[in-house]
Amino acid sequence: MRTLVYGLGDSGIAAARALIQRGEDVMVADDRDDENLRSTLQDLGVEGRLKARSEVLDGVGRVVASPGVRPAHPVLRAATDRDIPIVSEVGLGLDLIGPDVRVAAVTGTNGKTTVVDMLHRLLQTSGVPHVVAGNSWRDLTGCVEEARDTGLLILEVSSFQLHYLHSPGFEIAALLNVRPDHLNWHPTFDAYVRDKLRIFEGQRAQDLALMSAGDPVGRAALRGLRAEALVVGEGDTAVREGSLILRGSRLVDVSEVRFAGKHNHEDALFAAACAKRLGAGHAAIRAGLLGYELKPHRMQVVAERAGVSYVDDSKATNPAAVAAALESFDVPVVLILGGSEKDTDFSEVLPHLDTCRAVVCQGESGPRIATYLADQGFPDLLHTAPDLERAVASATEFARPSDVVLLSPGCASFDQFSGYAERGDAFARFARGLAGDRGAAGR
Repeated sequence: MRTLVYGLGDSGIAAARALIQRGEDVMVADDRDDENLRSTLQDLGVEGRLKARSEVLDGVGRVVASPGVRPAHPVLRAATDRDIPIVSEVGLGLDLIGPDVRVAAVTGTNGKTTVVDMLHRLLQTSGVPHVVAGNSWRDLTGCVEEARDTGLLILEVSSFQLHYLHSPGFEIAALLNVRPDHLNWHPTFDAYVRDKLRIFEGQRAQDLALMSAGDPVGRAALRGLRAEALVVGEGDTAVREGSLILRGSRLVDVSEVRFAGKHNHEDALFAAACAKRLGAGHAAIRAGLLGYELKPHRMQVVAERAGVSYVDDSKATNPAAVAAALESFDVPVVLILGGSEKDTDFSEVLPHLDTCRAVVCQGESGPRIATYLADQGFPDLLHTAPDLERAVASATEFARPSDVVLLSPGCASFDQFSGYAERGDAFARFARGLAGDRGAAGR
């Protein structure tokens, strides 16, 4: 059977390499054509097509689709019309790994990378061998043998990766939250929800399903689950009186850990619940949480100036993440919103704007966001800037001692940067320049 790998981003290249190493009949294709792609084709050493059209499907028995290729793409639509199976790179990786490896999968609009990172730390502290792969990590097809050797895979999965998964049957499936996002990829919010809920498909009665008490989508899924369900945020697994409680046992006080914010505390409970199921002991989970620090660009203090803290939350690429960030502060915030346009609804942010001293809307989406917020009754807060550098300068003018200048853009970064990490680094650089290079350690 010939497999077509469509989309030559990192995951497509990893999938192609995995199949080539197994001696399978592979062809690769992309609808782009540039020098880097031509070099990639030469390096792979298999048949390849650039600027490909649906004719590339002739003689193909399976398509591996990269996550950046939308289901509405003409080649994928043509594959569906021809009844050619389509799998994701993650789906291919799971097939190659086989059924004998335990899998804990985590998804959610916000927080999935943090939960997986926390879980990774807790398992390391506990001495539990495992492999981490998926969305923000290594491509799964690039670590198949490692996953088999350890017997335990921690998998971060996006809605794109879940789209082509059918009844994956994860031992642990965690759905953190579902908020409107990626509606330039999914045709509707309902379609996005359906893809997120695929994480629970195929689970058995002895498996574990995790969801948040505060997430309507997760709660609605409870009725149809076969697995044991644990609702984080209610009952005996919640933050109570300043402590993180897991199945009735106190883990840590929020004052003891190095990360702030209600959403981060809930993420810690998701990670702890997964770790406990996978064999980590109470003492090791506690020790792991006490030593954990958030990854960069997630509520990270990067500079201080005249009593003003500059906080990089560049990873907040949708309004729900912005709302969670604003909820974490009990001091006035000068908020920087905006980035590349994806026509996102910012209504979820509105209840939290009362904590803001000012809102600076910048980048490609800045004018639309500013117009929307003004129409919703917040004209006095609003200012605009053409780009991030001038937005930081403007925010600095509005901030007062003890305030926070918060980059929590609620948008992707591709109008000015290659990704959220580059945007966060630029924000830190601009902030430190204004602050006279007095940086601050991340929290």
